[in-house]
Amino acid sequence: MNQNAAEPVVATETLAEVPEHVLRGLPEEVRLFPSAVDKTRIGVWATKPILKGKKFGPFVGDKKKRSQVKNNVYMWEVYYPNLGWMCIDATDPEKGNWLRYVNWACSGEEQNLFPLEINRAIYYKTLKPIAPGEELLVWYNGEDNPEIAAAIEEERASARSKRSSPKSRKATVSAWHPDVLRQLPRTSPDSVGMSRPQLQPSSRDPSSKSRCFACSLTAPEVTWSQ
Repeated sequence: MNQNAAEPVVATETLAEVPEHVLRGLPEEVRLFPSAVDKTRIGVWATKPILKGKKFGPFVGDKKKRSQVKNNVYMWEVYYPNLGWMCIDATDPEKGNWLRYVNWACSGEEQNLFPLEINRAIYYKTLKPIAPGEELLVWYNGEDNPEIAAAIEEERASARSKRSSPKSRKATVSAWHPDVLRQLPRTSPDSVGMSRPQLQPSSRDPSSKSRCFACSLTAPEVTWSQ
């Protein structure tokens, strides 16, 4: 191996490049600033207290086959009964929304959001209260975390309640689990109890391994609006 070979240059995101529709769609509790966990990316920061159990979403992007995706950093994969596994790809900021800018936590211990799939759409839900000045960070340890398992069961109960209405459509609620990567459903995809095979995230980007060992969650020096 040529140790003198130049490493690929990673483009740094800037606030000036964020599409106007993304800024307009930001909830009042958050703003975009440079991320603390990845210096090349924009992150989502709380400017007001966010309560535990707050749900954001859905994650927006182009629906594509995996073979059509050129960058796996900004996407999730969802199983559709008539299409199979499809990617919700937000690589192009013009095609995504503000959830595109939520970065991975360095570990499950540092996460404050977790992903849910509801009716083939991806949502992020707060795992604990988030204080002003904290970056929103998602992780995908699924139902192995008791708090996440309880939150998912709460969503399932809500879905069952909504399905009792004859006018309501069937809903599915699920979280990704690391043991079922690319595993196809064993039961009906419309089953609320079928959570694990439904949702999987994209593979983490090549820089994520080193980022796990050297990341700072210190907020950048910004002035929070009152």
